[in-house]
Amino acid sequence: MTWSLPAGVRLVTEAAGSLLLVASLVLEVTDQPLQSELVLSLAAAILFFTAASMSTMARRTWLAIVGGISLMLAVAGLARITEEPIVNALHVAPLMLIAYAASTGRRATLRERQLERERSRARRDGEERERRRWARELHDDTLQELGAVQVVLASAAAGGQPSAMREAIDQARSLVSNQIASLRHLIAELRPAVLDQLGLRPAIEALCRRVSETFGVRVDFRVAADWDSFAGRLTPQAQVHVYRIVQEAVSNAVKHADPQRLLVELHADGRAVTASVSDDGTGMPPGLGGSKPSSTGMGLWDMRERADLLDAELRISSAVGAGTRVVLRVPYGRGVEA
Repeated sequence: MTWSLPAGVRLVTEAAGSLLLVASLVLEVTDQPLQSELVLSLAAAILFFTAASMSTMARRTWLAIVGGISLMLAVAGLARITEEPIVNALHVAPLMLIAYAASTGRRATLRERQLERERSRARRDGEERERRRWARELHDDTLQELGAVQVVLASAAAGGQPSAMREAIDQARSLVSNQIASLRHLIAELRPAVLDQLGLRPAIEALCRRVSETFGVRVDFRVAADWDSFAGRLTPQAQVHVYRIVQEAVSNAVKHADPQRLLVELHADGRAVTASVSDDGTGMPPGLGGSKPSSTGMGLWDMRERADLLDAELRISSAVGAGTRVVLRVPYGRGVEA
């Protein structure tokens, strides 16, 4: 398990272990007292193992291997001090430790590669789904209504009657107005201009208003009083990720949960920026919000991936018939300027 300590502590521990290991090697080469070499190499091993417990899996492997080497030097020094051949059998312990660390590191690397392949496949599948959705909406809505405009105007022109022409023009204008509104909606979903121009809060507020008007669902939007004091620390890229996660959570609710009411909340303080989406809908089946992509949970997978990019915490709690709550907490760091 990784300790929750600052990175500086880990770096200092690794540096101290490295210095002690170098010092023990110098004593070995210069034929200095064995007791000093034993103490230094044993202390280096302890420091390396301590640093390994505070590091990520990839770095933990190398630190464990170096710690095993330090431990081997300590065992060698102990064998020479005691002059007991049986002590040499203790070399088996650090050797097994080194072999285990190498094997564990290799498995972790393979798992990470597999996870990255799954992420890449999920990303490609999501992009392809989005392309199909845009193509379907443009074909079923925009192209059909533009075709209707063409038919109406062509029929009126063929008749040659002024009254029919005026009626056709009015009908065409109505159809074109509908398409302007539809295209604005599609563009807003693709990339809301208000997000770039005014920021995250107005963009999410506009999203809530648009969803309420489109789906006829009550969407309440609440912003904490101190939001504006802290939310400005969100980087532009982080704002995009937060908006997309909120957008996906709202979209999932109105399209799949049949809710009567949604609540979107924004909070910020001196530690983190938090966004949450709650609904009173049907909830999600058990296992749908898991950590692996699936054909029915690609949107949830995309949300988790965006949260990972922010080093943020994403919690999804749901029960069948009891609604769903999605909470995104972005601590100061990668996505938020301290």
